[in-house]
Amino acid sequence: MSTSGQSEDPVVPQAALSHRAALLDACPMAVALYDPEGNLLYANRSASAEAAGGESAHRRTLIRRVATTGTPIRFTERHGDCWEEVWIKPVIATDGDPAGIATYTREISAQIRAEERLKLLSLQLPTLQEDERRRIAQDLHDDIGQGMTALILNLKAVHGALTSGRRDVEDQVLDTIAAVEELMRHTRRIFYDLRPPNLTDVPLAKVLEGLCASFALTSGLRVVFSSQDPMPDLPDVPATAFYRLVQEGLNNVVKHGRAGSAWINLEHVDGEVNISLEDDGQGFDPAENPREGMGLQGIRERFKLLNGNFDLESAPGRGTRLYASLPASQPGPEEPRRM
Repeated sequence: MSTSGQSEDPVVPQAALSHRAALLDACPMAVALYDPEGNLLYANRSASAEAAGGESAHRRTLIRRVATTGTPIRFTERHGDCWEEVWIKPVIATDGDPAGIATYTREISAQIRAEERLKLLSLQLPTLQEDERRRIAQDLHDDIGQGMTALILNLKAVHGALTSGRRDVEDQVLDTIAAVEELMRHTRRIFYDLRPPNLTDVPLAKVLEGLCASFALTSGLRVVFSSQDPMPDLPDVPATAFYRLVQEGLNNVVKHGRAGSAWINLEHVDGEVNISLEDDGQGFDPAENPREGMGLQGIRERFKLLNGNFDLESAPGRGTRLYASLPASQPGPEEPRRM
């Protein structure tokens, strides 16, 4: 006991110290304590492997800087394929004196890879947009333009028959009505291509069922859609990803597959929403003749950014199969942090 009448500093039981060490060891973040010169005093289990190899000269310099200025530093650094986010902060004792420098390190490799994919997609976006505009312009020229031309010719024929006093114009009127109906179907398909229905208000299965029915009507392709019931509700972004996959996949079936039928199946299995699109077309060898154009490349990147999967399987004479999956529960977006 102190003879000055003041109480001695409390003695921390060994068991309490053990508990604190155990808590730090359980922390997934690497935590280490250094003296002001950058010498290691303590490292928890997550930091031990890294600390055993010695700190880099760069980090020791930063530790000394924090010790001198008292200002925390936060940065990212790369070790091979691994990215880490590092905090370096001064540790102040209860009496206000500096007790050392603490470093907190967490791996952010997945976050950095997602950020890099986002950058790549942003670079590809102008090309994807131009490709989509060319396709829409071609659709307008081929479908709407030709339909309008046929409609005008039919109406001129009806007008000529009426002005000449002929009464047998019923067939020409019926042909004109059919031409207008066909034009409306093509116009509706183009509208669907530009923007799907509000997928936050309408269940994804219903929207895909309507898309398949409309596509079958305008293309002549037999499209069979099936869905598990019930399906979980998906936010607009992942639901749109599934919609675009079916849309692009069916377009490719008609353009390249020479198929008579296509089958689309939507299901919910083990916490994931899965979709498959298969056709009975001519197929191809992906190794010798890759047929993943800008549309499917954009689909692939979209699923990667949403932490999902996308695969394409095909073989000559055996058709083509697209498969994609996304987590049924989509987390909120985490803002990537780069220093």
